[in-house]
Amino acid sequence: MAIKNIIFDYGKVIINLDFDLTRAAFEREGVNNFNSLFTEFSQQPFFHLFDCGLISEEEFRLHLRTATGLELSDSKIDECWNAMLLDIPQSRMKFLDEMKKEYKTFMLSNTNSIHLDALSVYLKKTFSISDIAEKFSKAYYSCRCGMRKPDEKIFQLVMSENNLDPAETLFIDDSAVNIETADQLGLHVILLMPGDNLEAKVMEYLASHKETVLH
Repeated sequence: MAIKNIIFDYGKVIINLDFDLTRAAFEREGVNNFNSLFTEFSQQPFFHLFDCGLISEEEFRLHLRTATGLELSDSKIDECWNAMLLDIPQSRMKFLDEMKKEYKTFMLSNTNSIHLDALSVYLKKTFSISDIAEKFSKAYYSCRCGMRKPDEKIFQLVMSENNLDPAETLFIDDSAVNIETADQLGLHVILLMPGDNLEAKVMEYLASHKETVLH
C-alpha cells in the first residue's frame, strides 16, 4: 500500500539540536549536577510534566531552582534551556514544502512552551513564519496535548483526528522508543540516526513503497 501521510518529529529531524550545549550553559552558571537532572535519554519527572504542559513555565523554573540550589533568573534559565536549539537548514524547509504538495504531512513533537517561544523568534527572523506548523497539514506539540511520545495515545490522537490509515502513514523520529510505539501501532517507520540525511532517507523509503501497477 502506498504512503499517503507522513508524520515528522521536530528535534533532530527538522531542527538540529545539541543537548550538550544546554548542559554546558547551566554549568557556566554554577550548576554542577545537570546531567543527573536531564539528559537526552533520562530526565527528572518535572521535565516530563513540562513537556506535557502539566506544569507552568513558572513551576518549571521553580523546580530547576530547587533541584540546582541556585537562584537563577527567569531569563537566564530560559537562555540556558534554549541553548540546545540550533538551526533548520533552508534545504530542509524546502523539502517540507515539497512533501506537503504530495502528501498529508504532520508534525508530532515532544516540546515545551519555552522552546516554542524561542523557535517562533528564530522562525520569524530566518524564514518569515511564526510557527513551523505552517509547513504541515497540522502540527501536534506535546505541551498542548497533555501527553508525549512514546505514549501510544498521542499517536492515536493524530491518527484519529485526521482519519489516517497506519498502513498508509510513515513516521520519522530519532528516538528508538518512539519508533517502537509507532511500529507496534502499524505505522511505517524511519529511525533517523546521527549523520543520516532526512531527505535522502525519506525519498528512498517512499520510492521502495510505491504501489505496483499490475498489467
